[in-house]
Amino acid sequence: MPRVLVICIGNTLRCDDGFAWHVADELSPQATDNLRILKVLQLTPELAEAISEAALIIFVDAAAHGEPGTLTCDPVASSESDLRYSHDFTPATLIQMAKTLYGKHPKAFLICAAGKVFEHGESLSPEIEGAVPAAVARVRELMREAREEGV
Repeated sequence: MPRVLVICIGNTLRCDDGFAWHVADELSPQATDNLRILKVLQLTPELAEAISEAALIIFVDAAAHGEPGTLTCDPVASSESDLRYSHDFTPATLIQMAKTLYGKHPKAFLICAAGKVFEHGESLSPEIEGAVPAAVARVRELMREAREEGV
């Protein structure tokens, strides 16, 4: 059972939307029994089980709003109100599903970088490409903090 689960959401065929998958590629050499990294195109209810098996969840995604390249990191709180829509899953919805279905409520964060280009293509804009190392560093920092807190 992994202690940390990093869920990287995006589509590498939509330029900056592939941001999280680039973060996953940078983190992959560190993957161990205690660190699991998933690349997904979108959030689905099936992820609730994997979420319930970890102590720390880190979602990574690109945003269509904000100053391109700006990185944010926010805690994710569970949200029961979102459970009625099966086509619109958010990190908060999945945390709530893990709590409801498995009795687990892991600590969770969302690291997000504001993108610039979401057209068809496989390359990242310079702004979002520059945010990849910062996002990787933030994931590592969250993992270190969790270790120190005994999570």
